[in-house]
Amino acid sequence: MAQATDQQMQRYADDRIRVRAEQLRAIVNAFRDDRTQIADVFERANGGAAWNDARTDGPPNLLNSQDVLNFDAVSTLFLKCIDGTATAQNVIDFHANFLIFQTACVRPA
Repeated sequence: MAQATDQQMQRYADDRIRVRAEQLRAIVNAFRDDRTQIADVFERANGGAAWNDARTDGPPNLLNSQDVLNFDAVSTLFLKCIDGTATAQNVIDFHANFLIFQTACVRPA
């Protein structure tokens, strides 16, 4: 396999590396913001009060209070990984919760 040219290296850096860095920064900032806004919602979900997703556009999975708790776990564990405070168990827990979190996607993979 031939080595990339300078132009190919620059295009890859500009089109992929920098783009992913910006996307990751945006998602980290979004998760941090989500964490500041979840208190009342978490209290209701954690308190056992039922809630069911009223979305009517046909997502493959309607959400419920357990999904809110799952999102809280995913966002908390993700930020621990980003902040460098995650334990090995946190990473394992993130993976397990992330698989559940993916069911919130509106479009299939």
